[in-house]
Amino acid sequence: MFDCPSLATPGPALPSALVFDCDGVILDSATLKRDAFAALYDDQPRVIREAVRAYLERRGGQPREVKFQHIEGQILGRPPSNQRIETLCRCFRTVVAERIAQAHLIGGALATLQHWHGQCPLILLSATPQRELDETVEQHALTLWFDEVIGAPPDKVTALGNLLVRRQLPPSRTVMIGDSYNDFRAARSNGTAFIGVVAADSDMPFPSDTAIVSDLYELNAQLKELLGQGSSE
Repeated sequence: MFDCPSLATPGPALPSALVFDCDGVILDSATLKRDAFAALYDDQPRVIREAVRAYLERRGGQPREVKFQHIEGQILGRPPSNQRIETLCRCFRTVVAERIAQAHLIGGALATLQHWHGQCPLILLSATPQRELDETVEQHALTLWFDEVIGAPPDKVTALGNLLVRRQLPPSRTVMIGDSYNDFRAARSNGTAFIGVVAADSDMPFPSDTAIVSDLYELNAQLKELLGQGSSE
């Protein structure tokens, strides 16, 4: 059983809020979504397929419309119509829906949510469309643990900024936990703290001095260091 080391209470070490990305942070679904994107271009030459995958690995955390616009316009050189983007998004949604329902939680995710529930607001912030995100949260019985579930639109920079204003959260004690550079950018743009989730077999997408964990079992130790409570035991 996961022993979640606690932060001292009361005191300044408690975060004002924890803001989690979904895919690759709470749900082990980032890779399967990249695979679903890439599968839509399996009919393309190898060099194109490799370019698509390389782009997807670099640009996690963006709305799918933005990804398809880049792939179609910049990689394939055929600026897409709105109808083309809508068709691609619909195909992607069909391909990925069943896979998402069967995805597992990231190690330590449930224990972390249970530990922090009631101690500070827990927010899920994702580039997934709102309706799909709500369905995913319900499918995995996570509704109870989150104070707010925020999907797209808007983009993450805007959504995080809106959250800080709406809940009157001090940015320096609000912690964004994400697995993509877009998550890091959202945190930095809004002045919040950030902890990256980087799987053991993955490349580092963040600056070298970024606080990281390989899964959420390690999160509380990083929170202690980040919020000035010293290192974990």
